[in-house]
Amino acid sequence: MQRFNDSVSRKANKVADLIFPPRCPLCEELLVGQGRVCETCRMKISYVQEPSCFRCGKEIMDEEAELCEVCTGRDFNYIRGFPAINYVEPMRESVARFKYHNCRTYAQFYADEIVRAKGKQILAVAPELLIPVPVHKKRFRKRGYNQAGLLAEALGKRLNIPVDTELLVRGSNTLPQKTLGASGRQANLNKAFQPGKNNVKYKRVMLVDDIYTTGATIEACAGVLRKMGCEEVYYTSVCIGKQVG
Repeated sequence: MQRFNDSVSRKANKVADLIFPPRCPLCEELLVGQGRVCETCRMKISYVQEPSCFRCGKEIMDEEAELCEVCTGRDFNYIRGFPAINYVEPMRESVARFKYHNCRTYAQFYADEIVRAKGKQILAVAPELLIPVPVHKKRFRKRGYNQAGLLAEALGKRLNIPVDTELLVRGSNTLPQKTLGASGRQANLNKAFQPGKNNVKYKRVMLVDDIYTTGATIEACAGVLRKMGCEEVYYTSVCIGKQVG
């Protein structure tokens, strides 16, 4: 039955591609037998390279350092992050379209890239569950989807890891993080996240989001999960801000 369903799904996707030809998620040009991204744009993707911060996963300049400047001397609720790509063009504009302009199909490409760059490391951690960073219900109704949820579902299918969209909820409709400074971001997220309906306790979980900037969102979510009994919290994201200097 599963093989039959998979076959039907593949045929439906082929028909959809004929009616709505897929476009490159980076340059928006039509794709013709080039996979999920055109070859020209693939060459422009800036994957996170070593050395990287042992905490947040950001590229660092000093090969001898274990942590980036932001993570040094701080305590965290999460253990380690596995971001795939540096948040520079053409990814910046691509993620904006994914997040704000209904480009939901990009989730498939982003999940492929996370698996390509960090799949082995994620599987080595062996999370019991993927948890997308939630959006408030008002924002969900306005946008029609949670981009982190789409990403988590696509990633879960590729890595065979279950996804729970109800373990963590957003209890307050906070201001967009991009409009605030570093200190304002953390204050904006205080008490923003709450335990959801699912009372099942997990030992090891992984948060999923589109972008890691200051880390305030991931840290706030991880704090709630730790209070819920999760012993180990990790995260993965499509992009992370690139170190300047």
